[in-house]
Amino acid sequence: MRTNDADKILIVSLCNDFSKQVANILSQSLGMMFCDIDDLVAYELIDQDKMKELTSREYLAERERKVMKHFASFENVVGTTNYQYYVSNCTILSQKTLVVFVKLPKSYIKEVGDEVDVLAFDDRTEKMEAVSDFVVAVKKVDEKFVCEKIIEVLRKTL
Repeated sequence: MRTNDADKILIVSLCNDFSKQVANILSQSLGMMFCDIDDLVAYELIDQDKMKELTSREYLAERERKVMKHFASFENVVGTTNYQYYVSNCTILSQKTLVVFVKLPKSYIKEVGDEVDVLAFDDRTEKMEAVSDFVVAVKKVDEKFVCEKIIEVLRKTL
């Protein structure tokens, strides 16, 4: 990806709450809007459990793609989403977007992360490293510190 074509930044890690905090702080630091794609999907499907019960998997996937396309139309925004949404929609979400994977320590994911992310840590980390524009690997799990590292990487490349 040519970084000068990007008009948005997407933060992904294996801890959704951490990603959300980082993206929110980063958006404020850069004077950009903030968007949590997971919240957009939840809003689109309001009662996800009821939707799963009443509709097909294809219908849900199409509704998710609609939200991803909507995000792809945004400009001047820092967004975040979970691993699964990103991997399922990376072609859409990567359009004119700098994708930053925040590689958190496995010990932190074990402590606060989702069980699936813990079990699939190595595979998911490898996948995200392969599809991201930037990887920010950190040992210090502090949102402000991670934002500073991301800004540092952005300054070097833009």
